[in-house]
Amino acid sequence: MNTRIIKAITLLALPLSLSVFADTAITNVSIDTIKQTMTPEQIRHSLDNWKANEMTQIEAKAQAMSDRAPIEARRELAKAQIEQEYSRISHRLGLELL
Repeated sequence: MNTRIIKAITLLALPLSLSVFADTAITNVSIDTIKQTMTPEQIRHSLDNWKANEMTQIEAKAQAMSDRAPIEARRELAKAQIEQEYSRISHRLGLELL
């Protein structure tokens, strides 16, 4: 049970890790560890949960952006950023996009 919690926390923290340290050895080790300790289904489930959580925060993300752009454009940008991060992480973890 604790191992699953640690894995979930690690996977949920991965986007930040990938954003900040994209090419570091630490990130590569983390990705390798996730691949070795979690099944593709577990990884996909955790990643889908992360994405769903991020999507619920679209409005807050849009509000935090510069208000020079219309709110709808900021919402679309926030959504696109989440989709891009999801795709990038899926690719790094060796998951095929559906």
